[in-house]
Amino acid sequence: MARNATDVDQPASVADPAPPARIGIMADSHGEAASIEAAAAFFHRCGCALSVHLGDICDTTRAETAAACLERLTAHHILAIRGNNDHTLLLNRSAQISPEALEIIREMPLTRQIGSALLAHSLPFASRMGPRCMVDAMDQDHLQHFFRTYPGRQLFRGHSHQPEIVRAGPASLQRETLHPGRRYPLTRHQTAVVTCGALADGLCLLWDQAEETIELVSLASL
Repeated sequence: MARNATDVDQPASVADPAPPARIGIMADSHGEAASIEAAAAFFHRCGCALSVHLGDICDTTRAETAAACLERLTAHHILAIRGNNDHTLLLNRSAQISPEALEIIREMPLTRQIGSALLAHSLPFASRMGPRCMVDAMDQDHLQHFFRTYPGRQLFRGHSHQPEIVRAGPASLQRETLHPGRRYPLTRHQTAVVTCGALADGLCLLWDQAEETIELVSLASL
């Protein structure tokens, strides 16, 4: 279902070098299989040829829901990244999770690349940080490092549950909160960090590369 964990310094491509025009992105479902199903159905209706889950598919407090969540990923061919909740369940080897489900989690990478875009649960610096890249918040130093190191590339991440986009301004980095139902420009070679809303809160993201926009979607309003 996935490839071995890799840092974005030399990320393994998991999609065609010319990725599809419209991509569906979800994150932080936290054991809500029905939310994964709803997001997948919405992405299908929107013509997304590719869907990605940015981790915390499962939840450490609801290990019994892991199998259903992982089944939804497989059924809809959703690419997955391991989140810190998923990683903790793997380390604990909960008796409520089958060996087959644990193996699926084990095979999830810590980062992915789709075209020039980078994807991670929280931070894309897996080779330098190891599993901490799933746990640590993205602070100002991390943002500055990303913008210096990966000009002209985008990072899509989850973890914080606070949807926003960070871009380079004239003198400093500029943050903008994302609101459902509004399209935000994201040009093809613009350096930006996009934090997706949590699927557990009914939020997911549409990335339209043809129109060079992203849109936060509230599934409850559909």
